[in-house]
Amino acid sequence: QETNFGSRSVAGLVCLPLSVSCQFVPGAAPRTWAAMSISVKVVMPSGEVNVPVEPNSTPGHLKENLKYSLRVPPKQICLLCNGRELDDIKPLCSETNGVSDGAIITAEPKEGVVEDETMAAKPDTASKKEEQTIIKKEEPPKPKKLKKDAVRPTVSEGDVKKKEVLAPGCQGWAPNAAYIEGKSFKRHMAFLRIDVVDENKTYPEQEESSLAIALGDPHTAPAWTAAVVQMEVGEKAVFQMSKRVVDFDPEGLTPTESSATYVIELLRILDVEDVKQDFSELLHIEQAGGKERAADLDSVGVHWRVRRWMAEGMFCIASSRERIAIMPGYGLVPIEDKRAPPVTISVGEGQQEAVELIAMRVGPGGSGHLYLKSEAMKGNRPQGCVIMDVELVGMDPCRGPGSPGWKGWQSLVVERETGDRWLEEADERRKQLETFTTLQKSTGTSKDAEAHVAEQVHKFAYNAERRYRRALRWLEAEQSDDKKIKLEKGTLAMRLAKAGTLAYQRFGEAAGGAASDEEKRSVQEARALLKEVFELGESMSNEQMVYECLKMTLQVCIQAEEVLEARAALERLMAMRPDDDDLKSDNARINRLESALSLKKGAGTIEELQKDLQVAVTGGDKAKASEVLTSIVELLKEGKVTWDAVRTCKVGKDVGNAMKMG
Repeated sequence: QETNFGSRSVAGLVCLPLSVSCQFVPGAAPRTWAAMSISVKVVMPSGEVNVPVEPNSTPGHLKENLKYSLRVPPKQICLLCNGRELDDIKPLCSETNGVSDGAIITAEPKEGVVEDETMAAKPDTASKKEEQTIIKKEEPPKPKKLKKDAVRPTVSEGDVKKKEVLAPGCQGWAPNAAYIEGKSFKRHMAFLRIDVVDENKTYPEQEESSLAIALGDPHTAPAWTAAVVQMEVGEKAVFQMSKRVVDFDPEGLTPTESSATYVIELLRILDVEDVKQDFSELLHIEQAGGKERAADLDSVGVHWRVRRWMAEGMFCIASSRERIAIMPGYGLVPIEDKRAPPVTISVGEGQQEAVELIAMRVGPGGSGHLYLKSEAMKGNRPQGCVIMDVELVGMDPCRGPGSPGWKGWQSLVVERETGDRWLEEADERRKQLETFTTLQKSTGTSKDAEAHVAEQVHKFAYNAERRYRRALRWLEAEQSDDKKIKLEKGTLAMRLAKAGTLAYQRFGEAAGGAASDEEKRSVQEARALLKEVFELGESMSNEQMVYECLKMTLQVCIQAEEVLEARAALERLMAMRPDDDDLKSDNARINRLESALSLKKGAGTIEELQKDLQVAVTGGDKAKASEVLTSIVELLKEGKVTWDAVRTCKVGKDVGNAMKMG
């Protein structure tokens, strides 16, 4: 199921393709058409709209998009063109339907069909005027105001004055100073409506919506916190504020217009969790749901929605329930369909961090909202400040033999295949990095991109490693000597070895450095695993297992910089399958490794020669200095040391001192 926030594709989306349609080609075979741009007019009881279509679009496609406006199932919609009912399964441009450019199609419920209110998309609680929640993909984040003086002002006496109470409050509340100032796991979240009287502006722009701010937030003007602490919940009051305590809004969350008076209504106050204690990630659990909680790697079914978090309003900009509807006055628009099925995610894999965070805090039937600043959880979400709304529909607690979701061999295969997909993604990105490094040297402009891809390699490999380890634990719990189980254990152990080492592999400039303790431990574990699998494969006369094990061993040896062992593994592989083209790439990798190790050794040699030269110059030993200089020249001529190594150790200065000796 598609859950990528940045993508325009949505799981199960039935949309009407745009800007292309068809006409019959003279002399061509029946039902053959050529592409061209046409449109049709769709007339509904509520209005009409022009819709672009493409050659293979059918009346059935149209009905899927019309059901939200007509509020009846697609099968109960009647489409008429030139007095004929269109055939659902035939293309619009076919001889049977005969729809051409500019055709008028009448869409209405079939006679006797009662309108089904559940076919309407979920109403937008922020607006009475809109019958459906329209997803405003084009709604950009509020531009940040760049100022030389970005220091948050402090409120002095007289900066924020309550002048008049227009409506009394219905509930008192007591602000907690610890929640407003400094680090805290709890914050006060205030929901307001603000009228900037002199500018005749209201925030937010949506009716019956609210503006959300965390009291004491260093990224909002202090005037709003100072006003809220003077109010009761439900109160509406007139305030006078100085411009300097209002005109501060680096994140676009509050109004900045100057006015003699502001009318503020405090709609409600909530205590929310500050995940990082810095106001960047604020979590509100609306409903706790059932008692059961998702654990690491559990699969959960969720509905998610992304809303823009800004003073102008909290517009929906992405949703897992997104569908395309035909609406009079709008045309083809993305909306939310409350009947859409939930999407599945795996908790703890780090692909939808915000969704996973909420999913782990609530049980089935629970929901929550995560308020994110522009620099928080930036991966795989729209830019700017956003609000993540998540509803946990259900979960699949498959945690091994004996757990409610355990399905035996099927669960094992699914777990291994999930690990395989992550490992394939990690290996593909590793190849991209190595190819790039081979073609050109890293530059200032490419280092960030390389670091990002390297991070993906490590993350994806780590996800694969966890899947393989869990599957191995499940197999060991089964305690079976069946040949099928042994083969599966061998496969899992091999791939665990590869994933475990790949999770710590060094790239770019780091590749020339020393291996970390974690990488050394992973290489050691990988070798032990591969040794066991190799012995198992030979004892079972399983050539495929032996071959795959040798390939994994080759990868581990290259990462461990063991050239001789890598060569030995490669030779055995080529003897078994000389036509395998991948082995040519592995041979090239070993050659590059040898060159890199030679240069690394040369870097160490140049440093030793530099020390010898310094001793000779200090002692006035011309003969020794001449001998060392000759060795340095030979090292450079043979290309056994890089220019970067020579420049870093600054041997040129010592060479100059030697030359002064005559």
